[in-house]
Amino acid sequence: MTKSNTLSEIRKSIALHGVPKSTLKQDRRVVITSVGTERVTGQAERRFLEWREENGLALDGPYLRVEVVEFLQDYAELHEQSNLDATRIALGRLLSMKLSPVASLIETVRQGRATRWDEVTAIAARQREHNALSTLIANDAGLRAIELFALRRADEQTPSAHCNWPATMFLGRHDVVVMIVTGKGGLRRPIALARCLAEELEKRRRPEPVIVVDRGVHYESYYDIAGGQAFSQSFSDASQRALGASTGAHGLRHAYAQRRVRELMALGYEFMAAIQLVSRELGHFRPIFAYYQPR
Repeated sequence: MTKSNTLSEIRKSIALHGVPKSTLKQDRRVVITSVGTERVTGQAERRFLEWREENGLALDGPYLRVEVVEFLQDYAELHEQSNLDATRIALGRLLSMKLSPVASLIETVRQGRATRWDEVTAIAARQREHNALSTLIANDAGLRAIELFALRRADEQTPSAHCNWPATMFLGRHDVVVMIVTGKGGLRRPIALARCLAEELEKRRRPEPVIVVDRGVHYESYYDIAGGQAFSQSFSDASQRALGASTGAHGLRHAYAQRRVRELMALGYEFMAAIQLVSRELGHFRPIFAYYQPR
């Protein structure tokens, strides 16, 4: 999608309230025919634009498919499936895109459908070394593909001071090294990485940081590992070879969440209390409870 029209202009152009059905049958465009549908579409528009602003993307486009998918993946980590599906359908209508379903993190964890460890290792075995290590790190620490570029030692950076980092973060994890990663909106958060992986990562420490460019954005990278779009493509290709299908590298965050929720529940946490703490570990500070309706 490369239109320069603002989303509001696009929405207004396809809102055809009160138009006779006979006329609509001759109009092959995707159109909005009810006030309720336009309201839902407007809500999806607002959420997508808020996300674009948080991520430094132009509000007036172009609106690329890869950006829409990334937004939905982030949105899936805080919202239940029905809300996520409505937002996906509304954005697809607005942008004339056919968007594949995305699984809600909450539903994935609750149903136990996240990527399993044997699947992770099968995928990593079909990747080159720097991609395989990134797969294992993303799975172990719950990282986004782009965050792999931003790993730093805890003696080099500190977490963002404006956030309240719970003392219970990483409760139940043992023999880990705490590192710092810069994520969405420049948020610096602590992550816990298994010591064996941290040691492998240090072996790939660069003598000097280098600037890597991913989809036009510059990142300072201290480690010679894969990240960003190239890593995501490597993961998907390896997953197709290993499993015959791929849910994408973002599924590693769901696997992390599922594992951590189980660990916390074993320590006595209720499901949603565990989800809430894990959301902090993933770098989210909006309240999940506002979006989740227990069944």
